[in-house]
This record gives sequence, structure tokens and C-alpha cells, in this order.
Amino acid sequence: MRKNTDRRTVINRLLVIWTAITSIPFISAIIYFIYPPSKKFVGSKVLGSVDTLQPNTGRVVQLGEQPVIVITLDRGETIAYGANCTHLGCVVGFRKERGDIYCACHGSSFDLQGHPVSGPAQRPLEKIPVKIENDQVIIYTV
Repeated sequence: MRKNTDRRTVINRLLVIWTAITSIPFISAIIYFIYPPSKKFVGSKVLGSVDTLQPNTGRVVQLGEQPVIVITLDRGETIAYGANCTHLGCVVGFRKERGDIYCACHGSSFDLQGHPVSGPAQRPLEKIPVKIENDQVIIYTV
């Protein structure tokens, strides 16, 4: 009788260990969804001279390994934000006709200050500093 009890105990312990190990990816996915890692932007990038950037246009460029959306407004001012949607990280784009930033994955939209207006995104886009040096528009990290 003692041998059956030992076998049952060993099998139960193995099942508990197996369940714990196989649940790690599921638990980490939930944690990643609730607390997504922040993406750091590294370096600087020259976008071109002030005269070459067309008003009321937007484009996505790479800053280090991260995409950045750069928008030149009607009045010639250039703004930049991290281009990953704060909902699930899809790359956003600029909608000229509506004058907003839009994520096609799940329908989130952001105003030109980077704040969410509609859709599932709740947090604003990360602002990327823009400066003008020697008539060149530069995005950079602080």
C-alpha cells in the first residue's frame, strides 16, 4: 500500500510542476498586456531643411530602433511623437483630411497634441523633441 501512495504523490507533484511551468507564458502575456514595457528612443535624426518639409504632411521615420511619426503643421511647425499606439503598439499614421493621428489596427485616434480622442487607447503618445539648427529640422532624445 505504501508504494501506491508514493507513486500518487510523485505524479501529483509532477502535475503541479508541469502546470506551473506551462502557465508561465500565459501569465507573462497578461502582465505584458496590463503593464507594457516603455520603449526608449535613442539618438537623433536630421529630417531635412525647414523649406523642404511640406505643410500639413506626416511621415513615419526610424529613431534608433523605434518608429517616430513626424508631422509638419499648416503653419510650418514640426511635431513628433513615438509612432507606437499606446493600446497594443501598432504603428500609427497621419490623416491629412481629418488632421489627426490614427491607428488602423483597432481604431484609436489621437489629436495633434498626442492625446487619445477615440478608440481603445487610453494613454497619450510619447512626445519626441524637435529642434531647428542651421535651418535643419532635427528630432532627438533627451
